[in-house]
Amino acid sequence: MRKYGIDGIAAFAVLSGSAALGIVLWLQFDRSIAPCSLCIYQRLADLLMIAGGGAALLWRGGMRPALLWIAALAALGGAAAGAWQWHLVAMAPQVESCSAVRFLETSPAWGPWGSDFAASLSGQGSCVTAGGKRWLGLPITHWSVLVFAANALLLGIAARGARHRA
Repeated sequence: MRKYGIDGIAAFAVLSGSAALGIVLWLQFDRSIAPCSLCIYQRLADLLMIAGGGAALLWRGGMRPALLWIAALAALGGAAAGAWQWHLVAMAPQVESCSAVRFLETSPAWGPWGSDFAASLSGQGSCVTAGGKRWLGLPITHWSVLVFAANALLLGIAARGARHRA
């Protein structure tokens, strides 16, 4: 823990969460893999993890451990959603469809990127199809669970260390 410190551990989790979010957006917009509703919930968990971890990196007070715990719990929630999607992929013949989810509506006030931004938080694809797609040889669901679980562990370690320092 001393070699990398709390800041290094939290920064790694925030950066890996940001990279994971960038990869899934690239898969959606460049590779045309439509996200499902569980994918969107994982994106929201990732955004909360990034926001909590990022705020903890900037904060130097007693709120820091709480922010790191919030980020760790968000990562744990993302891992749970990824694990559920993994289960759905394993049960593929028995799963008929997922419900669609749309968090934002497009608006001309958002400019030229408004529809892309709204699409990044809209899931209409099949959970089985989206979760079964592969990246670097592994299904996306496996990557999701792995990254979220690792980040939850790292952020939990950082939160414990921050609590003892505060």
